Amino acid sequence: MFFNHQAKHPKKTKTKKQYLCSEFVFEMKKSRFPLAFALCALLLLSACHRKEKVAIPPMTPEQEVKVKNVEIDFLRYEQQLFSLDPNHLSEGIEGLYGKVPSVLVAKDSWKDANMIKSLQGYLSDPTIKELYKETQKQYPNLDNLKKELTDAFRIYLTHFPEDSVPKIVTMISGMDFSIPSVWGYDNYLFINLDMYLGQNYKYYALSGMPKFISARCDKKYIASDCFTKVMAYKHLPDKTLVTALDNMLDEGKKLFLTQTMFPNKSPQDIIGYSADKYAWIEKNEGNVWQYLMDKNMIYSKDEEVIRQLVGETPFTRVFGNDSPGRIGAYIGWKIIQNYMKQHPETSLQDIMLRTDSQKILSESHYKPSFK
Repeated sequence: MFFNHQAKHPKKTKTKKQYLCSEFVFEMKKSRFPLAFALCALLLLSACHRKEKVAIPPMTPEQEVKVKNVEIDFLRYEQQLFSLDPNHLSEGIEGLYGKVPSVLVAKDSWKDANMIKSLQGYLSDPTIKELYKETQKQYPNLDNLKKELTDAFRIYLTHFPEDSVPKIVTMISGMDFSIPSVWGYDNYLFINLDMYLGQNYKYYALSGMPKFISARCDKKYIASDCFTKVMAYKHLPDKTLVTALDNMLDEGKKLFLTQTMFPNKSPQDIIGYSADKYAWIEKNEGNVWQYLMDKNMIYSKDEEVIRQLVGETPFTRVFGNDSPGRIGAYIGWKIIQNYMKQHPETSLQDIMLRTDSQKILSESHYKPSFK
């Protein structure tokens, strides 16, 4: 895997959102292919069932045609890499130049002996080869994903008619847990297929992946992850997140946008909770909110408190082992849902860009009932 060292990365102020956008909070294993995956890590640092009513502005005839003719373009980069002749890698990489994103194959990268050596190590590694074999077995084609994404992007373009559908590249990350399973760069969206091989895939447990994370390594989450982990970030304001409420609403906006794109998905699958975890939060939503208010936690600026509420954890410590993690994201989602119900004239674009967290909360009239 090659990348362009000269690629320009978007400059952003480091915020708590970026600090918390990593998929995993446990200690990461060090990648055996640092050259191959350094770009992904850099991008991570710089990122990182009900249909709600929202006002959709009228589209021009040209925009209507664009929505009708959504085309999903896949590039199977992992297939291209493994089809290279291992005895002539330099020539093979040179042949890929211009056919794949420059962020993957940089100009003259095939002349770099160290990079060729890194690629040889990657392609000959037994684990990588096994991951490739399994991804090709489970994803011989991407027809189902294409249909899901086509339907979702048709909805997306009605809300964001000036945007475009990214080109989608599939890859194998080598189960580098520090890299999101889906990530974006320029007008490309990258999917690490080896992170969607099913929760019981043997190498997940062997590599130390916690079960609450591997539970979401299922193909049913790929399409929705494309929006929660990539597309939603395009529409969030460039704002430093200070309080827990800021972070909760940021997460809630991402979930709300994703839910809008997938009106037939269950809320449980949108947020990625197990049936038991989702049942717990539905039953205890009122109690959770009362506790957060009584302890003044939603206005906390303490990073540990924020991590407790929106970070990737198997449960939320203050509510016990039966509770789900990311409770703050769930509550933020509910607040955004309530706001949109109270203000049906508000467009999806508008709510994504709102920055006054306290005003959103106040005008949402969010008051969960006790069960």
